[in-house]
Parts: sequence; structure tokens; C-alpha cells
Amino acid sequence: MNNTQNLIHFTVNIELNSNNSANFTYFIDNKEVSGGGVVRTETAGIYSLNETTLGRGFLFTGATITDKEGDCAGDFTSEVNDDGQSITITDSHENNGTVCLIFNVVCKGKAYESADPQVENEKEINNA
Repeated sequence: MNNTQNLIHFTVNIELNSNNSANFTYFIDNKEVSGGGVVRTETAGIYSLNETTLGRGFLFTGATITDKEGDCAGDFTSEVNDDGQSITITDSHENNGTVCLIFNVVCKGKAYESADPQVENEKEINNA
């Protein structure tokens, strides 16, 4: 069993804009980031809603992961944690490609989706 999974902790802020669309902002160590990135090893991204977002009533309900290039969407799994306060996206990194990753949230009975922070799988030569 391989326990070398790399954990990446994101904090997520969600605000409704004037069009009543949800704007998602991602942070690592209080620095704004894109929310996705190139995944080179077995990785789990843990996305936690910040206190301001929780105070607005947002909770994660899941994630929609589809292939953009290649066939790697099946490498990704999502798990909602802490009654919707966080979600873990895990990548087994078995196939190359690019996926569309959309977070699904609910706020006061209304469903919202994130923009795609696009995650890319690239082959890494591993002599293990």
C-alpha cells in the first residue's frame, strides 16, 4: 500500500456577484492561487470553506469531474467532509490528460457551481 500521497490544503472563499453567480477564490497559506495545477504524484487536494463563506451559508455538495483531454477523469474521486465544510479531491495519477473540475455548492437552498480550475495530469518517469 502506497502512503506517499501528497496533501495540498486550499482555503476557499465564495461570494455572490451582482449576477447572483458564485465567485470562488482559492488560497494556500493565505496566498491566492488558481485552485488547480499540474499534478505529478498521487495527490489529494483538501478544499475547506473559510469562516466568512460558511457564515454566508455555503456548503460543498460534491464535484463534477470530466475529461477535457485524454482519459483521466476516472483517476479522480471526490469526498465531501465535515457536513459540507470541506471536500477532498484525490488523483490516483494512472492516466495522462486534463480534466474539468467543477465544485458544486449549495447556499440557502440554491445550487451553485465553480468555474473550472483545470487540473492537468502529466506523466512522470518513476523507477519505483
